[in-house]
Amino acid sequence: MREAGKSATDLKELKPNPGEHLDGAYLKGAKLRNIDWFRDVSLANVDFTRADVRATDFSGAQLRFSKFKYTNAIYADFSGSDLEGTIMSETDLRSATLVETRLNGAIFSDVYVNRETDFGEYSVYETEVTPETLYETHPLQAAAWVYRELQEIYRDNSLPTLNRHSYRQEKDARRRLAWQKGEYGNAIKYELSRWVMLYGTSPYRILTVSIMLILSCGVLYPLAGGVRITGDGGPTTYTFERIQTAPLSWTTEVLLQSIYFSVVTFSTLGYGDIKPVGYWAQLLSGIEAILGTLFAALLVFVLARSATW
Repeated sequence: MREAGKSATDLKELKPNPGEHLDGAYLKGAKLRNIDWFRDVSLANVDFTRADVRATDFSGAQLRFSKFKYTNAIYADFSGSDLEGTIMSETDLRSATLVETRLNGAIFSDVYVNRETDFGEYSVYETEVTPETLYETHPLQAAAWVYRELQEIYRDNSLPTLNRHSYRQEKDARRRLAWQKGEYGNAIKYELSRWVMLYGTSPYRILTVSIMLILSCGVLYPLAGGVRITGDGGPTTYTFERIQTAPLSWTTEVLLQSIYFSVVTFSTLGYGDIKPVGYWAQLLSGIEAILGTLFAALLVFVLARSATW
């Protein structure tokens, strides 16, 4: 049967049963709207070019290497199906469901999606223990591929929030993959990027980490030698010599002065009215100043990147 444009009525007598194989079927231009014939059916290498499969149920179907070009798949259900190696070009997937769908190696080109298009919270390769993939790749590598493809889809359809979410998921999959493969250098790099700036997507994470670093250094300065302020009455050193017996007023003043010094050091303002005392306090202030410069650069980078999503 090679005639294009067959309707559901024309094909009704050929309706497959669950588990049946229709591999290589010719369904170009077929009008198969709102049917459930393809549930759990093998449809590998099937040509759905210009077919109308709106609201059609493909759940659990094997669709490897199939071709969807200029296909109308609005509200179609691909839940739990296998689309590895499938090509989708100029296909309308608005409000379609692709939860727990295998998408490793699938190519999406100029497809149409909206906020109701459901790819699921996580890739199926992250939720299954040892999934068998088309290209025999590591599950986390397959998941990273899927998230990368989703970024392209969301970018083309002007969905920046979903694009950013998929970007984070890709980086997180690559982080865990690096740990599992023993690539500790890359793993540590991903961990730092995750905790400091959420893979370059969160300026609020940078600000939070910066505040935590300032307060931590502010507590450490009195323990590392203290800070010294030169005033009209001479220099005063704020440090903890006997922290157990120090009065609360002195402890509070020492912490406030140390936090003040930590702020001006981290921000590299350097007013000159206060300086660290001792080798360890000087070393700590140098490290904090370097980190402050680095964090400022990261903040500018993340803010500029946020404008491009």
